[in-house]
Order: sequence, then structure tokens, then C-alpha cells
Amino acid sequence: MRLADENVAVIAARFKSIMLSVGFPGVVDADEVVIDTRNWRPVILHGGQEWSFWDAGSGGKKTLFNVCYALAVHEAARERGMPVPNVLVIDSPTKNISDDENPELVRALYREIYRLASTAGNDATQFLLIDSDLVEPENQLAGFAHRRLAGVPDAPSLIPYYAGP
Repeated sequence: MRLADENVAVIAARFKSIMLSVGFPGVVDADEVVIDTRNWRPVILHGGQEWSFWDAGSGGKKTLFNVCYALAVHEAARERGMPVPNVLVIDSPTKNISDDENPELVRALYREIYRLASTAGNDATQFLLIDSDLVEPENQLAGFAHRRLAGVPDAPSLIPYYAGP
């Protein structure tokens, strides 16, 4: 197997592992993940079916799919010494995933994000998470800081006259 094929296989394995860890709906241990190297599109093989981002269903599952994939690419790249940016911006990872209806999924996703952030070692990646809810790390995480920026007195809204959600 060529090195490039090994790298793709590692990304696919990390993607599946992260999806299982967060409890991605419909993904089980027996599933297989294949990445098409012509377009980098990951496909989940589930029994006799295959599905991808476009088949994930709701906007929340699509967002979760993309966040899991980004984490997998960063983790695999770091492990294998591949070039990867040292900043990962994750905007609205829990979009359309209600913390009220599925709090364990939300906590599991943040556990994975914080796990990757805590295992960076010398190859530290700065994570910039933009979300409507704050899920703090369960364990102390070096360099962790949070900012509330939605219209509080010391952090006014970017559009001063707008008062909305």
C-alpha cells in the first residue's frame, strides 16, 4: 500500500472512531468508512447501503458529520506528520442539535473536541469554537478560555442596534 493510501485509510479510521465516540445516529461498529480520493468525500457503508453527507438527513446531522470529519483529518494529519493548519475554526457545531433534547450527543461531541485539543503535545492546534451553548471541558484543559459575546455589557453586539436571537 502506498503512503498516500495509508494516510487516507487512517483518516477514514479516525472518522469512524470519532463518529462512534460521539454517538453519531445510525453509525455502528460494523460499518465501514471509505474516502473517495478523487473528491475526498467520505462514504459510510452500512450493511448493503451507503450514505454520505448529502444523505445524512437534517442540518444538525450534516453539521455533526462535517465536524467529525474535520476532527478526523486534523488528528490523522498530526499523528502522521502531514501538514495541517494549527488553527481549527468550528462554527456552530451543535447547530440544530438541541442540548435539551440530546444533551449526551452534545457533551460527547465536545468531549471529542477537547480530547483532540488535549493530546496536541508539541503540535498544538488552537481551536476556535463558535456556538450558542458552552460545554466546558470535564477536565482542566491548558489554555482553555471562553468569551460570551452576545450583547453583554463588556462585549456588546457587533451590530449595536440589533437585538435578536
